[in-house]
Amino acid sequence: MVGTRQTMDNITADELKKLLHLKPHPEGGYFVETARSTTTVTTDRHHTDTPVRSAGTSIFFLLTPDSPCAMLCKNKSEIMHVWCGGSAQEHTFIHPDGSRTAHVLGPRVDQGQSPQVLCPAGAWKTSRLLDETKYSLITEVVHPGWELCDFEMGRTDKLLELFPQHRDLIEKYSHRSDVSF
Repeated sequence: MVGTRQTMDNITADELKKLLHLKPHPEGGYFVETARSTTTVTTDRHHTDTPVRSAGTSIFFLLTPDSPCAMLCKNKSEIMHVWCGGSAQEHTFIHPDGSRTAHVLGPRVDQGQSPQVLCPAGAWKTSRLLDETKYSLITEVVHPGWELCDFEMGRTDKLLELFPQHRDLIEKYSHRSDVSF
């Protein structure tokens, strides 16, 4: 139809999952890797066979009413979260020093939301929908690029040992046992 414009407001979460080829993520939500740089960088990471990483990777990440939050996880790389569409998400970080910060990722800059949020390397992060009746689509850009060996899912008992002051967040957004990717 002439003059009709398709926007994210007219697409359902199920349609997005199909159109973007999203699959369930172990943290919660849905994802697909969309880019992996062929440029490589050498890091100071020696916990694996090689410190060489892709310079950067990116994914689409979708939270939905049926999967409204992502469990606590940590990456050795920085992660830039960029809002793409739908409603806002709250991202909460527990920093290595034990401090905790929360940021709202969304389109309403006039209401204190930000269209991008940087998660520092080594911080534990979780995210949740602010309106659990809607979805939210973001892009995550990881630099140096994401590798499973640099990633850790949060386990309740281990996180409570490190950060007992954040019991409320940890008990709500962590796994009781190990989860594999």
